[in-house]
Amino acid sequence: MIARFGLALAGVAALALAGCQQSDDPSQPSEPVTQEQIDAQTPNAPRNRPIELLPDGLVIAAPEAGGEATVLNFGDPQDAVVEQLTMVFGGPQFGTNEECGAGPMEFAPFDQFVAHFQDDSFVGWMVNGPSERATFTGPQGVALGMAAADLKKLSTYDAFEDSTLGEEFLLGGEEMLVSGLVEDSQVAVLWGGAACNFR
Repeated sequence: MIARFGLALAGVAALALAGCQQSDDPSQPSEPVTQEQIDAQTPNAPRNRPIELLPDGLVIAAPEAGGEATVLNFGDPQDAVVEQLTMVFGGPQFGTNEECGAGPMEFAPFDQFVAHFQDDSFVGWMVNGPSERATFTGPQGVALGMAAADLKKLSTYDAFEDSTLGEEFLLGGEEMLVSGLVEDSQVAVLWGGAACNFR
């Protein structure tokens, strides 16, 4: 089932970025984007923008009352997705990994949120820590920091047995899945769509 839904899970999810941010392009910056750079790029961006993490994309809440939410679906063009995420987080760094189980993949880290791309299309996401720019909520209200005991009460919760990533779980039932990891008895990582986590 995991392969069918593009979750080519290959390495420890929390360490995936370390392996996936490598790039053969010497023009890519080697240092992370600083908070000062983010603030300069997004001077009017509201803090704590709610983002709903979905099995097939995400929804960014409107920046102000009466505005329209931004829906980003898997399959959307990479440039359009990067543009919308930059308005929330500031510009990303890019990296690639040619060895992903789902095929070569490009990554765009935005703070603690990472967008995954293949063939110039949005194919997955991962969030592995809190952000000053956004709050993340997944299916059935799952969120980073949720107690494992509460996670296991969710109706579509399913433990992913024999995972080498750690205490891995699935949410969403048979057709649409969001995955994650529990560390220190709380949700520490969430991802959806195609990923590059080496088992």
